[in-house]
Amino acid sequence: MPYIVLMLYLAIALALQFLMGDFPVSFFAFPLNVIVAVLWFGLMIWLWRNRKKSLFVSFMLSRGATLCAITIFLLFGLVIGLTGLRSLVNTWVFVAFLLYFQTVLLFVIMRGWRAQTATGAHLGEIRWRFILNHAGLLLAIAAPFWGAPDSETVRLQAFKDMPVREAYRMDGTSVWMPYETELKEFRVETYSNGVPSMYEAELLIEGEPVALKVNHPYSKGFGENVYLTGYDAVAGEDTSYCIIQIVKEPWKYGAAAGIALMLAGALLLFAAGPKKRYGEDD
Repeated sequence: MPYIVLMLYLAIALALQFLMGDFPVSFFAFPLNVIVAVLWFGLMIWLWRNRKKSLFVSFMLSRGATLCAITIFLLFGLVIGLTGLRSLVNTWVFVAFLLYFQTVLLFVIMRGWRAQTATGAHLGEIRWRFILNHAGLLLAIAAPFWGAPDSETVRLQAFKDMPVREAYRMDGTSVWMPYETELKEFRVETYSNGVPSMYEAELLIEGEPVALKVNHPYSKGFGENVYLTGYDAVAGEDTSYCIIQIVKEPWKYGAAAGIALMLAGALLLFAAGPKKRYGEDD
């Protein structure tokens, strides 16, 4: 029965994909994504504390639920990695699966963060390696998932001595930035064959002087970086404009923290080795 419910859950997501197109990611921008995340987390905690013997909780803690989550996760990873179809991450099926994956992982953490005692109660010692690895994985997945509506990448053509606010998203739609950008100076160095070896731009961003080089972004604010990506190659140093890319990822620090936790857990596993179990006669 639980597996039928899981299949029905994914089938509903597939039906929504055909009926409505891709998942409306931008609709859940801050603060709605935070509200939904808190409600989801609170509901899972309530179910764990008050409905441990329910069919839902029993399935989420079962080996089958874990195997399904890992198998589907690997399948999505292989498909995206081999085909390059990154558009899959915006589908209803992918979003529904990631929510399922996080739910299984959260229940596993709530069950196993303390070692079991002889009576089976979860009152033993804290399992720090378990917590670091599993909580790190959950955070590394949850931060991009819940933060996706707040992430945005736009490009702006900055002209010499002409403040500009209009930028363009990757789909070609325009967006007005909350600050002006203006190109003041541009320098380019080339190899003997004329191929650019380095170029940099001096800009005014919101009235503040900013020096930009390729692969050396400027941090505009929390989770917002500005990159120099192009210019008029024909005009060279006499170019009248340069192209900058503005990337907003305010939740990326959560993903970085999750990866750091998993690295710490891996180091503890390496340092301490597998935990030995002893019987009564040892």
